Amino acid sequence: MERLDSLNSRNELHLIPWVAVVLLASLTFAGLQTASADQILTRTLSVQLSTGDYLVVQSDRASIQQVFVQGNFSATNMTRLAHYPASDYEIQAFNPASFELRFIFNYPSEYQINLLTRSSNPSSPGNSTTYYLSGGSFELDVTAIFNARPNTPPIAAPSLSPWDSFLQWIGKFGEAFPLWVKGLYLAVGLQFFGVGGLWIARESKRKETAGQRLDLGDKAYLWLGVVYKFLVVSFAAIIAIMGGELLLLFVLRFMFLASLDLLSLWDLFVVGFAAGAIIMVYLIRFSLEKVFDLKPVEDE
Repeated sequence: MERLDSLNSRNELHLIPWVAVVLLASLTFAGLQTASADQILTRTLSVQLSTGDYLVVQSDRASIQQVFVQGNFSATNMTRLAHYPASDYEIQAFNPASFELRFIFNYPSEYQINLLTRSSNPSSPGNSTTYYLSGGSFELDVTAIFNARPNTPPIAAPSLSPWDSFLQWIGKFGEAFPLWVKGLYLAVGLQFFGVGGLWIARESKRKETAGQRLDLGDKAYLWLGVVYKFLVVSFAAIIAIMGGELLLLFVLRFMFLASLDLLSLWDLFVVGFAAGAIIMVYLIRFSLEKVFDLKPVEDE
């Protein structure tokens, strides 16, 4: 009996190293799987272009998270994205140059990326490369080489008229505001300026009935009051929406241990612009009131 117990204990001792090897192999395999899952898929591409051509990167989703560009920007037109994520980017060089571009993509569901070259000559065909991803992160490193066209001098950057430059600045300035902020300003503005116009017309008729008349300065002062109230209400709505999202995420995370991947509405530029516009209109209105001895209609 003692001999059987001795044999069993020896067998158990022999099994211990094999169990340790199996456990170690399992842990190593799990670690390799985790590392491979966290690793970003990367592709490298070299593109040859001619001066004046466009290199365009497009996605069917707003998946462009970061863009890094290295090169000589002295004679270059390129997209300067004000907000990320974005869905397209393009660069055009007018002199021979080389650029290193790195694009970081990320999207929770499937998306496609299209890298294409568009020639400035309509008769020249362009090239296109498409990537399909089922979701997650992706890095695309592109070396773009702009070569001089044969027997042609370097293309000069097109000169813009002051009016075209102003329109281009207006377009880029508008891109700095998210779509929901533009919609909020439009909705509130339509109500305030519609009701404000009716109110000023009614006050003008009331003054004329009383034997008085609102001159151009009075009307400008009244319109400034409408603009001031519109900006204050819009600013309060923006702060309420941004603060409401932050409060909702805080409550869900620290009280219910839930994490939501929501589009961040917080934008310091929008808050600063709204506050600056209110201060500027208030100072103009205050200056008119003190210099020309104007006062609100409600105080009369």
